Amino acid sequence: MKLRLFAAPLTEAVAHVARALPTRPPVPVLAGILLATGPNGLHLSAFDYESFATTSALAEIADDGSALVSGRLLGDIAKALPKNAEVDLELTDTRLLVRAGSARFELPLLPIDEYPALPATPDTVFTAPADEFADAVAQVVVAAGTDDTLPVLTGVLLTLEDDGRLTLAATDRYRFAVRESRVQPTGTVPTDDGQPATTVLVPAKWLADATKALAGDHPLHAGWHNGQFTLSVPGRHTIGTRLLAGEFPKFRALFPAPADAKMVITVPVDETIAALKRVALVIDTKRPVRLTAEDDQLSLTAGDDDSAFALDRVPCHSAGAVDRLESCDAAFKPSYLIDALQALTEPEARLYLTTPHKPALILGRAGDSADIGYEHLLMPIRLNATTTPA
Repeated sequence: MKLRLFAAPLTEAVAHVARALPTRPPVPVLAGILLATGPNGLHLSAFDYESFATTSALAEIADDGSALVSGRLLGDIAKALPKNAEVDLELTDTRLLVRAGSARFELPLLPIDEYPALPATPDTVFTAPADEFADAVAQVVVAAGTDDTLPVLTGVLLTLEDDGRLTLAATDRYRFAVRESRVQPTGTVPTDDGQPATTVLVPAKWLADATKALAGDHPLHAGWHNGQFTLSVPGRHTIGTRLLAGEFPKFRALFPAPADAKMVITVPVDETIAALKRVALVIDTKRPVRLTAEDDQLSLTAGDDDSAFALDRVPCHSAGAVDRLESCDAAFKPSYLIDALQALTEPEARLYLTTPHKPALILGRAGDSADIGYEHLLMPIRLNATTTPA
């Protein structure tokens, strides 16, 4: 293998595939990045048995070949080179030579014959604008769990309808986020045990990182089959992971209809987030912030007379289900409520409550219309409870 390319695309390509490098590789070869020449230049890939990433960079190929080298070391070298430098890669019997200007590096080779074959890339099931899909994912992953002992709650459920509606849902048992968006089905419907597989459970952290990495003004292709899920920008990048197994909680019946709410609180999003952050300074992460709405103000209080105490107020008004908002109290874990509000794309939020002890429905609001494409369900905290969710 012998080739030449610029440092900037090499650095970008290495950084892209390095996301699939394991922190603690179970076998030494999985710490490596596989380099191979191909029709479009230099191809790079990394794999840790759970997820993989591939990409390519334009290069002038003198001799074909492949090499497996330390991904961390190659990444450090690439980042240290001037972006406009020309880089020569040349494979010898035991080393990969990297030359750029006066700098020369020799990287030891990892045993390429021990490197596992990458999973096959499934056919594309739907396409979507990359930026729009990344935004939809970002809205729901805030509700995903992080407890690996309950893996089904660490995922995002994707459900594709024939008409192109894609529903994304995530929960950690204390909150539920659901987003509906529009995608372009390709007509390819994978099967699972002979049945159409239009619903898959994708690891939430991986999905958030992958869609952020592939965001841009271009179509994003998604596909799944035989337990494998991939996102790709054709001709450039592909990222894949194993799907999660298990039954995701049924959620449609959990969401109350806005018209059934007995209390509705409409607040400015940014002001409320700022106020929540201020009053939460006096409490630990397990204690709630109380919301008290009267007339045109929402009071946010935290703490008590025996310890630190904080009070702040934001403007609010009643809308929708009632003509006048009567005094009401509800309490929430502040970080959860902040997450829900930050996920909204509208300037105002509506909190729909049936009672202070039943889940609150949170929707974004712009002008006279509420955004029902994104729904966030949040469990309140009983003010007389001795324990709160961790």
